[in-house]
Amino acid sequence: MTLFRIGTVSYLNAVPLVAPLEASGHTIIRAVPSLLAPMLDRDECDVALIPVIEWFRGVGAHMISDACIASSRQVRSVLLFHRGPVEAVRRIALDHSSRTSVALTKIVLQDLYGIAPESSVLSPDLARMLEHNDGALLIGDAALIARDQCEALGAEILDLGAAWTQLTGLPFVYAAWISRRELPQAAEEELAAALNAARDAGLQQIDALARELGTAEIDAGTIRAYFSEAIEYRLTETHRAGLDEFRHRCGAHGLIARA
Repeated sequence: MTLFRIGTVSYLNAVPLVAPLEASGHTIIRAVPSLLAPMLDRDECDVALIPVIEWFRGVGAHMISDACIASSRQVRSVLLFHRGPVEAVRRIALDHSSRTSVALTKIVLQDLYGIAPESSVLSPDLARMLEHNDGALLIGDAALIARDQCEALGAEILDLGAAWTQLTGLPFVYAAWISRRELPQAAEEELAAALNAARDAGLQQIDALARELGTAEIDAGTIRAYFSEAIEYRLTETHRAGLDEFRHRCGAHGLIARA
């Protein structure tokens, strides 16, 4: 068996894809999505679970697995917290950990609500983000935790996964396994088989993973429901159609050019 360098996001939603690889001998590299993509670009990983917009922008080579992170209903962890009606939002603070989520936010606000708020980038702290803004984008575990702060901060939640599906009628793919450039085809095929097998094994372990990962901030029941009801881990033809639609809308909004 070849041992590979596998880059993954440091969020709960990736655990079912990666947990079965932990004892395999592969090197597991964890980072937030916005840092993981440059690592793949520098060939520091053989494959990485990166935001799909980075692939649109030319990071890496091929999508080699049908394991992914996607949704076709409420995703629960890509959220716009807002004060007042969404249509009245004028300034938003962005958690820039994932550029896919930033692009999704801009597309949903423009194409579904007809607004283009000013934006700034802040660390993922909801109270601080809302001090001088009427909207705040949070993703990943921080978004799951921040849901409980809404009432105290006078904020409501727009689930951006559900909003995308409302806008397009399609699922949304947040991240996918992308290989590094110049990885031999045989290695890609071996990696794809390992990643798909890990996903299948991980989905059989959801109850155990949820019990292991539960904390005071995010309990095991919330994690179990998140894995089984919100996140979708298999790329289907309908998901590919959603991916194509996102690429098209990113192009139309001028969001693909690399920063």
